[in-house]
Amino acid sequence: MQPAWKQALLGCSVWALGLGGVSCVVEEAPEPVPAVESAEPLESTGSRTLSISGQPFTLTWEDDFGGDLNGGQGKSFLNTANWTKENLGVNYEQQAYTNRECPDHPTNWNYCVEQGKLTILARKEPLDCVVWQQCTASSQCGTNGTCAATGYCIYDQNKNGVYDHEECAPFNGLSNGPANGQQYTSGRIKSDEKVEFRYGYIEFRARMPFADLPAGATPPNGMWPAIWLLGANGAITNGGRDDSAGWPMTGEIDIMEYSQIKENKSLFPSNEAMGFNALWREYPESGEMAAAPGGWQANACSDWPNHGDAKCDGDVGGSRVQWPGKTIDYHQWHTWGFLWDENGFKIYIDNLPQNGGTPVGTLSIGDNATEFRQPMFLILNNAVGGELGCLGWSGRSCTSSAQCANGAACSGGKCQETPSSCINVDWASQGDKAKLEVDYVRWYHRNSGYTQAAKASCQDSDGNGTADNIIRNCGFNEDYTYHRSDLFFEGGGGLTDVINEGGTRGFVQWVRIDNGGSQPYSVQIRQEGFQLTAGTQYKWKVDLKSSVARTLPIKIAQAHDPWGVVSTFNCNVGTGWTTCTGPNFTPSATDTYKFEIDAGGSAGSNTQVYVDDMYLGTTGNACQPECTGKTCGSDGCGGVCGSCRSGTTCSSWGQCTASTSTCTPACSGRVCGSDGCGGTCGTCSSGSSCNSSGQCVSSCVPACSGRVCGSDGCGGTCGTCSSGSSCNSSGQCTSTPPTSVRKEAEAATLTGCFAEAGGDSSGKVVAFEGGDTICWSNVTMTGFTSVVAHVGAPYPNGQAQLKFNNTVLGTYTLSTATGGWSSPQLTNLTLPVSASGTGTLCLVGVTHPNGWIFSVDYLDLK
Repeated sequence: MQPAWKQALLGCSVWALGLGGVSCVVEEAPEPVPAVESAEPLESTGSRTLSISGQPFTLTWEDDFGGDLNGGQGKSFLNTANWTKENLGVNYEQQAYTNRECPDHPTNWNYCVEQGKLTILARKEPLDCVVWQQCTASSQCGTNGTCAATGYCIYDQNKNGVYDHEECAPFNGLSNGPANGQQYTSGRIKSDEKVEFRYGYIEFRARMPFADLPAGATPPNGMWPAIWLLGANGAITNGGRDDSAGWPMTGEIDIMEYSQIKENKSLFPSNEAMGFNALWREYPESGEMAAAPGGWQANACSDWPNHGDAKCDGDVGGSRVQWPGKTIDYHQWHTWGFLWDENGFKIYIDNLPQNGGTPVGTLSIGDNATEFRQPMFLILNNAVGGELGCLGWSGRSCTSSAQCANGAACSGGKCQETPSSCINVDWASQGDKAKLEVDYVRWYHRNSGYTQAAKASCQDSDGNGTADNIIRNCGFNEDYTYHRSDLFFEGGGGLTDVINEGGTRGFVQWVRIDNGGSQPYSVQIRQEGFQLTAGTQYKWKVDLKSSVARTLPIKIAQAHDPWGVVSTFNCNVGTGWTTCTGPNFTPSATDTYKFEIDAGGSAGSNTQVYVDDMYLGTTGNACQPECTGKTCGSDGCGGVCGSCRSGTTCSSWGQCTASTSTCTPACSGRVCGSDGCGGTCGTCSSGSSCNSSGQCVSSCVPACSGRVCGSDGCGGTCGTCSSGSSCNSSGQCTSTPPTSVRKEAEAATLTGCFAEAGGDSSGKVVAFEGGDTICWSNVTMTGFTSVVAHVGAPYPNGQAQLKFNNTVLGTYTLSTATGGWSSPQLTNLTLPVSASGTGTLCLVGVTHPNGWIFSVDYLDLK
């Protein structure tokens, strides 16, 4: 968009409350706020350029939500070039996120761009966002439910004449889906796939919920607004990059995270309501839960989960520290600054860096926190309840209920709070104040640019300067963590991260195997999803070492059913680095494949494996795109690493930023490939490719004889398969088995039992007894042939029935005790199933003489 600049502000800073030494001041009437002390002047437009510590910065992107604050413009919609709404269920939050904006929902909106600001408003109203139950009559659908023509129940719980699923923001993820029965609504927006940048300076001004209450008033409990960042490598919608990394390998930075319950001084005397936090995954340190076999956790700069980390004060080698919350005046508008480069980041509140301000928090990227060396996107949301909205619900110490939120019972020295019990908003008189207000968001970049990670030598096997490795992060030195290898388990368990071994190796992949399972393939270290071409000869190798000498099977196989192996060998790996070189091979079919190292089996339990210099390429060393540390510009093979959004250009350091000088596209004599300015000179048709001179050259002759689908060997296709089928290696359409699905127990609807921290995957459910239920709604069972329950108990013979739409599919029996309740050793119980359709899947406890039956971690549908 074209920002409207206020010329009087160019080259100077905006006045902020309590800050001196600014080079100019903009006088503007403050927004009228009832009985609020010292309201600061508010102005939404700012300088296109800043100077921070003597370094010039230029604005790359902004959303000022309609212009000057209190500028008088009417209600308008969010800018869809910047934002996408989303709905999901995380952190035990109590709201459903909707798609309702004020221009077309004047009486029940949750988002409104008006008066030069964005308002995200929470409401007390029931809403069901999951259409899950099959039906033949409305009587089967319960309160306010209607059996639609589709054969599924739909709901209008808030009785506004619109079916709830039409009002809900979309859920487009692979996990953490929304739940039915939510009693509140609110809003959440993200810039994923639209505004994603690496490094720079982010600034935004915001005001917290209930700011309109009189000065000194204690606001009600339960609101949890946040403005934060997630790594673009975990994007839910796939763009031009591989977006497959999971949290916390994405990295999370909560620039502003506000627990309003901490304004209640009788519960939290220190009043540190304004939080900021960073979370990432790395090699576990002594004392962390992740250091124990079978455990893992994110590192964080907060009380949870490991009481801070040495990086949290910018001192990698220092003692463990944490970022406590800060006390602010929640009635006022405040301005946050987030200064981020290749070494770390700093967070400022009001006292901004361009004014010489002091950061309230500092984090160093050192010590392998590489998650913060990649592009990230913004999220703005206003949650209700949950882990921080009702902070302490998992059991704060107490001696009386007066020390518990909303008068919750004090039993056994612990507050019996829940994710919703602290919410005490008088929605009739205060509901219009339960809002997060945002004046603007701006993203600047340093004119001098930022460093890129060096290209690993294994990207170029013949040393001619052109990358020829299909494996994108062969040496694990890239600062884009979506290119790390992943771990896959079939009965095994463990943990992985990229660590800095130092010396000539530098970064390597570390894998801890806690449970090797029964077969070598029970623990798989793999990169997958790359295409190999029929009739082309390939070479491959990888460097490995192990904490104990062992033989590791290594193979190239199809990345889908039937998982056909095209090349394999066994490598004898010692405690020092070993180069494992596989035999050259030629695939018979053009298909997607995986590079797999099988590290499981009984000999693998309680061992560690290290991986480096993974290579796969043609024996002819064909050019492979190389985009290390880049999101735009040339890929070295006549293509581009990505294009830039309107208003930005590709910088010399491979990132889309504001243009500080004019870039002239260079396409003379070229018909394809990069134009040198982040754009392209054109694209080639199917069956041809762009060479380094920018010319389209024929690569091969299409071959579709006897094939009805799949690749024609030249970048085109011989046809496509209908929904529910896929193309096999012979070019024929066959039915497609569903992808394995994990159902976390703590995300289910629980009856008689409850969730707590722990488990091998997120939390776990305990106190599961006879007649108790753990139910997941909207589960599609078609195509699945088995369901694996990950459970444990200190005694044997516990049983639970697996039911689908009240039909018993079978019974799990734990024949051998696995360990105590407090730290259970969990195991897998597999049940063959035969079911189809979509409905409710339940685990139902069978009465046991010892009471509790299992600790339940999750179900895997396979």
